[in-house]
Amino acid sequence: MFVGYKRLKIQPFNEDGTKKGELIIVEGKQHKGATTTAEISGLAKDSSTVAGSNIDYYIARGGLGEVKVALGILDLPEDSADVLSGFRKDANGITYGGSDTMPPYCSIELESTEDTGEIALIGFFKGVFTRDKLNLETLDSSKTFKPEPDAWSFKPGASMADDSTNGEVMQKFIGDTTENAEAITVFEKQLFDPAISSGSDVDGGGTGN
Repeated sequence: MFVGYKRLKIQPFNEDGTKKGELIIVEGKQHKGATTTAEISGLAKDSSTVAGSNIDYYIARGGLGEVKVALGILDLPEDSADVLSGFRKDANGITYGGSDTMPPYCSIELESTEDTGEIALIGFFKGVFTRDKLNLETLDSSKTFKPEPDAWSFKPGASMADDSTNGEVMQKFIGDTTENAEAITVFEKQLFDPAISSGSDVDGGGTGN
């Protein structure tokens, strides 16, 4: 059982698989954004039966469904939001979105805690963010301002790394941070420092991540 939602790490990538800027960490630091909610759906694919010899001979059950991560993020800096949205910024600091807007591929790690106190990490190797809308609302002088989180969607795709994660959509780890420090290091390296196949298309073909 997951208790709380402490931290979100995001690593954007260039089209050639190299890192696009620094790791974005959302962990509740003032004016740096905070995590509120994360809902991961599509982890199961509907099974179907195949008949044979007058019985349900085989159950087709492989793979994942249409995986999607719905995120609530409070006060994410607009500079980071622009990067995730694929917006272009000029020398004057003006940001543009249009027909050429292309959100970058990103890997993400969500951090929670098990009810046993162990760390719980969920990672997705490659996907894209979308923020469908911006909200502006007048201030009500009779009420205290209460910020609301922005709704973000993350659509994962399959890993293209030259390691055991190739073709995988997600990974998960639960354990003690001290006893499993090396495992956590490997977990994050696979997400944020992937070995991309030379000459391969970074776009990849998997749609299940």
